[in-house]
Parts: sequence; structure tokens; C-alpha cells
Amino acid sequence: MKIMTVLLLNIFILFSSNMLFSQDITFRVTGISGVAFIEKSDKSLRVFRGSEIHKGYKLTTQSNTTAEITVLENGNNIGTISLNENSMMMVNDSSYENSYISLSLLHGYFTVNIENNYQVHTANVSSIVGFDNTASKVEFAFSEDGSTIVIPINTKVSVYTDNDERILNPREVYIAGFDGNNRVVKQGSDTDPLVFLNRGEENARQDSTSTIEGLISAMEDISHNDITLVSAVSLTDVDNGEKDINALEMKKNRMIAGNEGYYNSIVRLINSDSVSKNEMIPYARKSLGLYSANQRAISKMDSALNRTRDKFNRIKKDFDRKMHGVSE
Repeated sequence: MKIMTVLLLNIFILFSSNMLFSQDITFRVTGISGVAFIEKSDKSLRVFRGSEIHKGYKLTTQSNTTAEITVLENGNNIGTISLNENSMMMVNDSSYENSYISLSLLHGYFTVNIENNYQVHTANVSSIVGFDNTASKVEFAFSEDGSTIVIPINTKVSVYTDNDERILNPREVYIAGFDGNNRVVKQGSDTDPLVFLNRGEENARQDSTSTIEGLISAMEDISHNDITLVSAVSLTDVDNGEKDINALEMKKNRMIAGNEGYYNSIVRLINSDSVSKNEMIPYARKSLGLYSANQRAISKMDSALNRTRDKFNRIKKDFDRKMHGVSE
């Protein structure tokens, strides 16, 4: 219980400190080798040096392609993101004006090295990074079999899943298996992100049909997230209300990463099996239908979060004004 209290306090501190400052964050591609694309809805643009990745946009690298993204705050360089080949990342939006840095890894592997506090989400793990003012370097990978690995290099990381919360130290590695088997291990050669990705791909393709069925089941669970959880947020308890909203925002970002990540894995698995491709058509149709349904569910949850945060901020301002009057 004490550990959970500390973790929730860390969420509140990290979010609150970012809300004190208005940030103008820019994500600019400053290095590209090979072919990569920026995607938004049905639009796809080839990436070049100087291309910017805006909120809600995905950056996808192809084989033998790496991309270096410089993160700028009000024009000042505050860090980099190194996206590996055959990988996909997304810049997340936030539900309030003074946004924090939030990224999703939808497939593959990237290294994030940013001075500010930041978040990284995969389908099954949310990570909050940044306990001091130095650049915090962490490696993340999300495999084709739906598993995640988080590797802190020089900083502590708070990790959150639907059933687990803990703080990672450098040289510790967090592995969240698709089967729900989450564990912490020591860093070693077998926890290298590329080794992790290759092993995940082998596991996924040993029985691609079974893997696809599991991924579809995970997509079905996404739409079951009830937005009534948002309406249950306490608007009168300032501290707990803020924590609840932040926790739900992380859950929403995992829903987005899961919908995009699981669907992307299903498409990759279907395309990799040329022999059984025709037999996979029903899976393709079902996963596309689930993807659309989940998008609608996520949109509803996002709208509910926005309304709740706006209402909460008004109540909090009124509370702060009254407290300030009392102190005077």
C-alpha cells in the first residue's frame, strides 16, 4: 500500500510540475537513413530532414531505416528520440492546454533521451520518466507478439499496467508479456531490445493464427473500458481527483497504443503468411471492425476526460482562490 501511495504521488508531482509551465514542444526529424513515412488518418507523407511530427501523427520506418528526432521546447534542444528500423511511434495529444511530452510505441524499438519529464505508452505498459533535471535515457520495445520491454539506462522509471505499479532502477528491466506475466529482471544480453523483438517475432509466427486470435481478443477488451470510470472521478477532493484523472489519461493512452499496436501486428502477421492469406480474410475484417469500434470508444473516453478535467480545473481554481483568501 505504501509503494502504491508513493507511485501515485510521483504521478501527481510529475503532472503538476509540467502544468505550471506553458510548453511549445516540437518534434523535428534531424536524421534519416532510408525510407520513413509520417501518417495521419488516411494521409501518408515521405519523411525528410526537417519534417515535423505533430500530435496525433505516426512515424513509421521501413527496413534498413533509422530516424533521429530532435525534441525542442520553445526552440531549445531538450533531447532526442532514436527510432529503429521497422518501427512505429506516435506523438500523443493531452487533455489539457499545458501539455506534457507523451509518446506511444506501436511497434519495434526506440530510445528516448529527454531532459523533461515524459511518458511512453505501449499497448500494455505506461512509463513515466524524469525524477531530476538531467536527460533521462530509456529504451523501449514492443514486439509483434504483444509484449513490451522497458530498459532504464541512467534514470528511474515508474511503470504502470492494469494490474501492476512499480519503480524501476537503472540496470533493471521490466518485461510485460502478452499473457499478463509481468516481471523485473536484471539487464543482460537476453534483454537487448533487438533480441527481444526477434524472439517476439519468432513466438508470434510459430502459430500466427493463434497469435492473431489472441490479439483480436485483446482488441475486444479495449472497447470494454467503461467511460463511467471518468464520471466517478471525485471533483471535490483536489488531490485524489487530479490523481484519478491522470491515471485515466494513462489508461486512455494505453487504449490508443493497444488499438494501433495490436491491429498493426495483426496486419503484419497476415501479410507474412502468403500461403494462408485467403484464410486470414475473416480475421482481417474482424480486426478492422474492432479497430473502428475502439476508435469510437476512445473518442468518447477522451471527450469525457476533457469535460471532467475542465470542470475539475474550474473547481480547483475556485478552491485555490478561497484558500488564498483565507491565508491572507
